[in-house]
Parts: sequence; structure tokens; C-alpha cells
Amino acid sequence: MNQISSVLCSLLFVMAGSGCVRPAGSHLDQHGVQSPDQFGGQASETVPFEDGWVADFKDDSLETLITEALEHNYNLQAAAARVEAAHASFQSANAGWKPTLNLSQNDSRTKTVFNPFAGTLQSRYINRFDLGVNLSWELDVWGRLRSQSRAALADLEAAETVYMSAYLSLAANTAGAWFNLVESELQVRLNEETLESFEANLQVVEESFRRGIPNRALDVRLTRANVESARSNLALRKRQRDAAKRALETILGRYPSAEMEVTSDLPSLENTVPTGLPSELLLRRPDILTAERQLAAATERLKASKRSLLPSIRLTSSAGTTSNELADLLDPERLAMSLAGSLSQPLYQGGRLRANIRLSDARVKEAMAQFSQTVLTAFQEVETLLAAENFLLEQETALRVSTTESIEAETLAKEQYERGLVDIITVLESERRAFNARSSLLNLSNLRLQNRLDLYLALGGHFSEEWPVDTGEEVEH
Repeated sequence: MNQISSVLCSLLFVMAGSGCVRPAGSHLDQHGVQSPDQFGGQASETVPFEDGWVADFKDDSLETLITEALEHNYNLQAAAARVEAAHASFQSANAGWKPTLNLSQNDSRTKTVFNPFAGTLQSRYINRFDLGVNLSWELDVWGRLRSQSRAALADLEAAETVYMSAYLSLAANTAGAWFNLVESELQVRLNEETLESFEANLQVVEESFRRGIPNRALDVRLTRANVESARSNLALRKRQRDAAKRALETILGRYPSAEMEVTSDLPSLENTVPTGLPSELLLRRPDILTAERQLAAATERLKASKRSLLPSIRLTSSAGTTSNELADLLDPERLAMSLAGSLSQPLYQGGRLRANIRLSDARVKEAMAQFSQTVLTAFQEVETLLAAENFLLEQETALRVSTTESIEAETLAKEQYERGLVDIITVLESERRAFNARSSLLNLSNLRLQNRLDLYLALGGHFSEEWPVDTGEEVEH
């Protein structure tokens, strides 16, 4: 399509299956976003689709942590409560086009003090009881009330998609926080190992200095500086690990006591991104679903505003009985009924109704622009993350080679230093290169995991076409 791909049209068509009005389609042809049939920046290897992105990481602890977060995270509980509130608001708004029925009861007591026939003052009490039922119903001839109800329903569905977004984001954020913690733990271990190695080197240099080997005083100073620098880095990594533990514990709904144990290693991504990923996968993205529902709500409110210029018809009916004795209220012969109808046509309200129409039309244009921008941003995010998959893999491959060579160079430099073939600067530089390469490799491995998480989130789920979780509640249309 020239204006917008079948992806966005399919979004409106698929959602129509729920029985709700999807009026946004008329605007798509005017303000569409051009989109490809497939995403471009993908891996070249073709692999079959799989279900369940958590299983891709092959981490036994991950699924347990995600389950705990989904059960105990307070932000998700707040999002669920907002959905409940949206359900209540919808039910309240949905009652506008239904009849209302009210029961009324009144009683009075009258005292009579003068009898003209007897010419005497007498005391007499008269008890009067009224019982009635009133029915009122505005006939929705033009569909104004139903449009308002449909707008409220679209608002409710938008709130539900916001919950979906919170649900998926929480799962991804839990996994991301776990990977950050694992990396922090591995960085601490690497720094502890490096510090031990530097301290061993210092003992060798100091022993050479005590034996009177020339020019070793400078070597001692430089090596001691190297040791203390490693000690400072270790303290930094411990601080980062402590913060990572507390961050994950907070996500899990635990008290942030920094007592989590980390025993696993960073998982390796063995599977690749399938080629030919259909762009229809974006139909699962909660932010796109939310933007579409907001557009639908704005369109329905525009319809309701226009129909407010038309006359409204209201039917009222009442039935009741009046008696001086309470028991007589149940007498069918005393029942009185009435039925009335009224027509109301707006003539002049100072331009308020037409101003509401212009306001509603502006809100539709705003919602359409936001919808288009959301779709465009979604494509940008997915394409960027798909391209990053390849770039990060290339970077990691090169860094692994660099790490291996740096470790070998460090070993050779130490051997040659002991034989007096190189100075201490060469040894320290080789140690620094080896340490930085190993640390960068840990960080890059985590970056690949985080990028894959972001990709799942950008696609609204796994590479398969499974739809995201819903709130488990049915909506009465």
C-alpha cells in the first residue's frame, strides 16, 4: 500500500473480532506510515521459529525469578488495580444508554383539630402512604450514547494494553537485572583474581629488589601502584554488585538487603534471529495496541459530539399507589400508571456544542499522529536492535581473539621480565591489556543478552506469533 502497509490495516481488522467498533481505519489512508513486509537488518542464517524467549537463555534461575517478580512486584500490582478501575469506569459509562429504574416511598401524617358539623374541636390523625416506581430511558436514536459507550470501552482496552506492556516489561527488566547482577559478580571475581596476580608479581619484584638487582626500585614503585589501582577497581566492582543485588531484589518485591546469591555464569546466545521475521509481529506490541485504542476512543467521541446537535427523545414511565392504610398499598385496584415522552432539540448554547466538535476533531488528529509516530518508532527500534545483533556478534568475536592474545602476551612478558629481557613497563602494560580485554568481554556478553531482551520487548514477545498475556478478565461490550 502507498499510504500504509497491510500490517496496520490488519491490526484494525484483527481487533474487530472482539465485537468492538474500530473506527480508526478511515484515518489510516490519510495519515499512514509506510512500512516494509519484512525487517531488513537480520541474521543471514535461516532457523525455525521457537516459542518462549525465556528458554532461549538456558538459565535455570531466570524463569524462577521472573515468576517471583510477576507475583510480587508492586508496580505490576498497581497496573492491575488501574485495569480494575478502568473496568469500573467503563461499566459506569456503559450504563448511559440503558434505562434507569427508581423506587420511591413517602409517608405523611396529618392532624385534624376542628369538626364543623359537630361544632367541637376533635383530634384526628390521617396517615398517608405513597409507593411508586419511576422508569426513565433516553432512546438512542442517533447512536450518541452508544458512541460514548464505545469510547469508554476503547479506553478500557487501552488500559488493558498498558497492563500488557507493564507485564512484558517487568519480565524483561527482571531478566536484564539478573544478567547485570551476574556480570557484576563475574567482574568482582575477575578483579579479585587480578589483584591476587598483581600482589604475587609485587612479591617477585620486591624479592629481586632485596637481592640487589639494579634498577628494581622503580619497578617496585610501579608494581605497587598497579596493585593499589587493582584494589580500587575491586572496591568499585563490589559497590556495583551491591547496587545490582538491591535493584533486582526491589523488582522481585523483596526487601533490598543485598543478600542474593549468584552462582551461575552469563548464558550464551546459541540461537540466532530467524530471517524473514514478518513485520506483523509488531501487532502484538502493547504501545501500538494502546495508541490504536486511544484513536478509536477519540473517533467515537467525535461521533458523539456531532450527534449531540440532533434531537434527543426520552421516555418516562411511572407506576404507584397511594393509600391511607399501609395494607392497601398492595391493592391492585389502587395502582396508577403513566407513560410520557419528551423530545429535546438544542437550538442555541453559545457555541458550546460546535466547540466540543472542534475539540473532539482535534483530539482525533492528535491520536492519529501519535499512532503513526508509535508505529514508526516501533519499526526504528526493531531495525536498530536487529542490526545490533550482528554488530555485537562481530565485536564479541574480535574481542575473544583479542582476549586470548592479551593473556598470552601477559604470560610471555612475565617470563621475559624474569630473564631480564624486558622492563617492568612492558609487564604492567601486558597485564593491563589482558585485564581490560577480559573485563570488556564480560560486559559485551551482557550487552548481547540485553540487546536480545530489548528485541523481544520491541517485537512484543518471541519470534513466534504468540500474542501477549492478557489480564484474564472479560469485558462486557
